[in-house]
Amino acid sequence: SPGGAQGAEWPKDVAVISPAPGASVHMVLVGLGKVVMKYTPIENWIVQPLGGPQLWLPMMKEGKCQFANHSAPDILNAYLGRGMYEKMGPMPVRTVGAGHDYMFMFWTTPDRNIRSISDLKGKVAYIKFKANPMFTEMAQTQLASAGLTFDDLKAVLAYSSIKEATSALIEGRVDAILYPVVPSAVMEINEAKGECKFVPLTKEQARYVTEHMEGYYLDDIPADDPRYRNKSPVPNAVCYQNAMFCSPSMNPEIVYGVVKAIFDHSDEFADTHPSAKYWSLKHKPVSLAVPYHDGAIRYFKEKELWTPEAQAYQEKILKRQK
Repeated sequence: SPGGAQGAEWPKDVAVISPAPGASVHMVLVGLGKVVMKYTPIENWIVQPLGGPQLWLPMMKEGKCQFANHSAPDILNAYLGRGMYEKMGPMPVRTVGAGHDYMFMFWTTPDRNIRSISDLKGKVAYIKFKANPMFTEMAQTQLASAGLTFDDLKAVLAYSSIKEATSALIEGRVDAILYPVVPSAVMEINEAKGECKFVPLTKEQARYVTEHMEGYYLDDIPADDPRYRNKSPVPNAVCYQNAMFCSPSMNPEIVYGVVKAIFDHSDEFADTHPSAKYWSLKHKPVSLAVPYHDGAIRYFKEKELWTPEAQAYQEKILKRQK
């Protein structure tokens, strides 16, 4: 019988929110659902592509969704009620576990002659993404690292899916798009345009971004990284970790059971998507951004992955919201 069920009223159905149907996160969540339904009493793990946290955080507060995946640094802003989340105020949210990393850069194609952030001046870019303030903030910060603002671009456009963005880039309707890297979309652009180029940042510009956006980090991405399908190396890439979140009021037994199902059986869904294999104890399941749920802490303590540093951070960040 499924473990961890004693003393908890397990829901039969859970709603799990992803940002968009074609996104890596969406595919990863479907993969995670396989083991959750196999090893817990949850019968239906329903992945719904609803968009960003401005939609699902209020839903979670009202108990209309149980889990959601998003960028850990962006949810840290929501948790602290700052930046683009100031109007919402500090949100009640906890981390369940962390998984794959993302490179979050501007994409372009060789024919647009954009070789640096400064070259975006006078260009048309897809930047604003539905209910997802992290796109606007990242674009503003990367542009600011080169002394630019949205006013320096010819047009800053809103869009609602990676499909829409890749078509526009391939057809030459936009010069650049900002999106966390999705390997299938990159491959499509590689095929159509010779190469999907990522607009590089200098070391100084990249540091400017991470200093202004807590929780993001820099990485030098080698050519042909299977996570990104980039043809050329991307030095000083701005990256973040994707994590799963739930409400602080969720029963710790249920959270513990879900975390255990995912991380004890990560080999069973590792092949569902190139990013899925990073949802494992070998990667970085404990990300120091949004505080962890007690049920998750119990599991990571058992695995000896909850360090004194994690505990100190947990106490500090809980105080910061108060």
